[in-house]
Amino acid sequence: MQKASRFRRIISNNLPKVNQIRSITSALRTLNGLQNYEHSRPSSVNEEDDHYPGLSNEDTPLKVFHPQNPNGAVLVLYPGASAKGEAHPKMITLARSIAVNGIQVYIPRIPPLIDLKLSKSILEWTVHFYRWLKTQPGHENSPINLAGISFGGVIVLKACLDPFLLQQPPKSVIVFGTSYNVKTSMEFMYNGRIDHNGNIIKLTPDPWSVIVLFHNYLNQVDVGYPTNGVQKVLQLMVREQDDQAQALIEDLVGEEKVLIKDIIELNMSDELNRIMGIFFRDCADQIEFISPKYWCKNISNEVYILHGTNDTLSPFTESIKLDSELSNSHLLISGIFKHRVLSSEMSIFSKWKETLKIIKFLSKYYRGGLLP
Repeated sequence: MQKASRFRRIISNNLPKVNQIRSITSALRTLNGLQNYEHSRPSSVNEEDDHYPGLSNEDTPLKVFHPQNPNGAVLVLYPGASAKGEAHPKMITLARSIAVNGIQVYIPRIPPLIDLKLSKSILEWTVHFYRWLKTQPGHENSPINLAGISFGGVIVLKACLDPFLLQQPPKSVIVFGTSYNVKTSMEFMYNGRIDHNGNIIKLTPDPWSVIVLFHNYLNQVDVGYPTNGVQKVLQLMVREQDDQAQALIEDLVGEEKVLIKDIIELNMSDELNRIMGIFFRDCADQIEFISPKYWCKNISNEVYILHGTNDTLSPFTESIKLDSELSNSHLLISGIFKHRVLSSEMSIFSKWKETLKIIKFLSKYYRGGLLP
């Protein structure tokens, strides 16, 4: 009895060290997976194409990643605005890289995001899946962790204020490459200029955010001339039907042809800026709904924020602002990340330095939510 008691005390006293080692190991596995699991599946994870009942009880695609040695942790990974949705190769790579640590990972399809429609129904779907998962065998009383990528991060944050999630909150929340204010993100698109504590950083912005913005709001405003052709091109582009979009562009004339070229070439002309001003004026309520600036102060959840300094879709200063407004958050701005991929534009020394920072951050995240 005395030996057993002494053994339990030894284990108890050393548990923090054991958990620290496990969290560091988990972070290393995740980083290794991000580099290696896009084109290969880890043998320790079984992948399943499943479905869940949607808002109208319709079968809705769902990817599930089952670790062979589960530790009991569950993570829901919400995708960003992309036609690929749950099948996006980068999402699958991330899910594999987390599941290798014994974590069951779900990537649900959120139908409005597949169509890149930034409507309030995205929030309904996000909360709906969380509620459904909480009813599934084995998950009724288990804490669930949430993660959101890009625009998915905005909606995950918004979901934290839903009455159901306030009553049954996620164990942890992590967002990557998300925005704080749509308007300031679009200002970055205008000049590619980031002002961080007086240091000016210039990047070449990715036009995708502007394409999505015009796809959502151009049909809701009067810009002074018909834009039906531009809207059709944008619909094809967000569906990644680029050849058809290019053929339609060739048929456009006059103001519409100038406008679509300004959008896809990110030529931030006076006309493009004028129309964006109309969006922010006439669609203000919708834009505020997807801008954490206007509501994130009410979030009490512990939130982990990760952003790349080389992100050309959402400037990293958005996450710095977000972190400053949240009451319980952890922030890492890393030079090793872009929006969709790992950066290769670093010296070996800088890469090692950034890798150590990421390991420290991810270790803390694993201890905070994903390790029992």
